[in-house]
Amino acid sequence: MRQEVRTAIKEIQADRASGTRQLALAALQSMREFGPDCDGLELRDACRRLALARPMNAAVENAMALAWARYLDTSDCLRAIDETVEMIEDAPEEMELAARKVIPLGTIMTHSYSSTVTELLERVKPRRVIVTEARPFMDGLRMAKRFVRAGISTTLITDAQAALFTHEADAVVVGADTIFPEGDFVNKIGTKQVALAAMDADTPFYAVAETMKVTAPSEPLPFAPQEGKAKEICSEKWLEVRNVYYEVTPSRLVTSYVTERGVVDPAEVQQFSAEAEERWQALMNSAED
Repeated sequence: MRQEVRTAIKEIQADRASGTRQLALAALQSMREFGPDCDGLELRDACRRLALARPMNAAVENAMALAWARYLDTSDCLRAIDETVEMIEDAPEEMELAARKVIPLGTIMTHSYSSTVTELLERVKPRRVIVTEARPFMDGLRMAKRFVRAGISTTLITDAQAALFTHEADAVVVGADTIFPEGDFVNKIGTKQVALAAMDADTPFYAVAETMKVTAPSEPLPFAPQEGKAKEICSEKWLEVRNVYYEVTPSRLVTSYVTERGVVDPAEVQQFSAEAEERWQALMNSAED
């Protein structure tokens, strides 16, 4: 295994700040450093190892499977990587076109930092954005700063105020780290409570994500709650502290998914899962030796 791939695996495993799309692009970039002397065996091995670097991250897994699928079509490593990067980088523009069909331009509420959501709202420029703080890392503040710089009226609220402020929103828009075949999705802790509040307020709830975030049924691991360090919440040694990072929001709370392939009903996610499964099997079960 080349040093570039070994380094990328360590960085992807340790990274808690980047969005899933950025992690997928970083994985592809590490293979881009191979140069013209890369062959199919080396590319396949790198794709497999990088795909398993961050279990439950469908974007990285699918990006690697996509790159391998492009190689099988082209027999050119660099072309396969570059075409996969281009597909990922073109997605925001396509998602913007889909979003403009359903997302109102009044007041939008969002939870947790998502580069996909941030870029989308910077493009469509709603009148106002309500951003939850998204503890423990205050991800919302990071997002709010970008909206203010983009000239969008922005209100930052504590996570505890989410249910109150959904009544002021014309829609709730969040990102998704991983989408399961049945339409449920994984995102930052607190997303489910925002979705429940949106349902109670009769406010549409949209998840914005590339279809590469839809997991194949046989990809590595089922969802398991990931916990951070207790001191991120409280430093008291005598107190039990729980610090769960991610949770599953059920499809019944999702109005629609906004993707680069259009506005998708949660029940329609299975078609993308089937495509991901075909690519995953081609990567993990191929024998080019």
